[in-house]
Amino acid sequence: MDHHIQQTYLLFILTIYGLGGIGKTSLAKHVYGLYAHEFHTSSCIVDISRICDGNFNELLDLQEQPYSDISKTRPIKFHDVSVYTAKIENALSRKRILLVLDDISTLVQLDALLGSKGFHSRRKIIITTKDSWLTESCSLFETNIKPSHERHLLQGLRNIASQQLLCSHAFMCNQPKAGYGEVSDKLVKYCEGHPLALEVLGKSLHNRDLAY
Repeated sequence: MDHHIQQTYLLFILTIYGLGGIGKTSLAKHVYGLYAHEFHTSSCIVDISRICDGNFNELLDLQEQPYSDISKTRPIKFHDVSVYTAKIENALSRKRILLVLDDISTLVQLDALLGSKGFHSRRKIIITTKDSWLTESCSLFETNIKPSHERHLLQGLRNIASQQLLCSHAFMCNQPKAGYGEVSDKLVKYCEGHPLALEVLGKSLHNRDLAY
């Protein structure tokens, strides 16, 4: 986690991408918790794709949170996406902000939440997505002055960390119980460092052990 945190904090706009369940949301939320206090204001919107799910009205509800967080005003209900976008743009351009947009899946979502006006020079935007190309395809990057942006591929855990994660869910400790070494090694190899898969299989192994 420490290595990835260093990578995420060095950039103005960072896109964290990778497979579903690989830990993108966990990393973004952890960085947000560590550094939100250093900014004038902050906002963390998680699970954006599920919230929107093709529903235009949900996009309006989604915009309400960052606008309220960033402007620090009482929530005002608008019924036009472009009105919310303009107000979010104005707030972003004036303040030192940390903004996390988790699980972006469409350009419509990015354009609605970022606009194209630009940002305060000391802001930080963290975007998580399965599609690394999305960020630089949004309206913000069609301006003459492109924002500073990097992409960070979040890969699976190494063997030792994988073993520890599996065992923490299967045996409530960092090492396999007696008699489970071989099956633990096989599960770690099978999961290829995928945290969610390790967690699910670890819990399954724990439940099986309790059953016996």
